Amino acid sequence: KALQTTKKPDKLVIKDGWLMCPSCGKQRVLRIYPETRAKCLQVYCKRCGHEHIVNIDECLCQSACAT
Repeated sequence: KALQTTKKPDKLVIKDGWLMCPSCGKQRVLRIYPETRAKCLQVYCKRCGHEHIVNIDECLCQSACAT
């Protein structure tokens, strides 16, 4: 039997008003303003090819899939 592991949510990094990619940390994926709120928002990093589901209210991120 294969063991299933649940990945803990990563913390979001916001640098100079931009949400940085949670995987590679080098690509800006979304512009964030102080009043920005989002729940279950899908973002895609062109650099590493990962998609993430982000909750900006809680500053949490969960990986949707890796390519």
